[in-house]
Amino acid sequence: VRLDRTFLADCLKNLNAELRKREILVKVHGWVSDEWFSAPETPGIAFPFYLAHPRLKRLERKMMFEVEGGTRRECMQLLRHEAGHVVEYAFALHKRKRFQRLFGRAGDPYPDHYRPDPSSKKHVQHLRRWYAQCHPDEDFAETFAVWLTPRSGWKKRYAEWPRALEKLEYIDELMAEIAGAKPL
Repeated sequence: VRLDRTFLADCLKNLNAELRKREILVKVHGWVSDEWFSAPETPGIAFPFYLAHPRLKRLERKMMFEVEGGTRRECMQLLRHEAGHVVEYAFALHKRKRFQRLFGRAGDPYPDHYRPDPSSKKHVQHLRRWYAQCHPDEDFAETFAVWLTPRSGWKKRYAEWPRALEKLEYIDELMAEIAGAKPL
């Protein structure tokens, strides 16, 4: 299975166009793996293998009852989230004091389980299950994804969520600062 000549390649191309439009000089590449992830040492995103072929998608749905990222819309949501991780590590944003104050320390261990607070207005809601609440890295990636999404209307949508809005405004400032800069 390969990414080229699939909707995944088109989605990756769209993601890179969104980053270019914001003058974020990271060209994200993709590869086939067993799950969604991005590694800190490379500007790339792993796609689950089952997305690369219609028969594998059907099998995934039959066995797991869902196909995470199986539609263009959901694939783009996940790509924007993973791009948040890529940008965070490409520019070492997690080392900044304000980043740590707003999101927490990226080096903190991931919990085995987390209990999300559905009523919290401290975190954006991008992916399901209030994923931003599980770890500082995920909080940043989710907030970045909301910021990057074209026509998301985040200023209006989060106007009544002071803490989440503060994080979005910080990302807006931070991305303006790194616009046109080469990644580390």
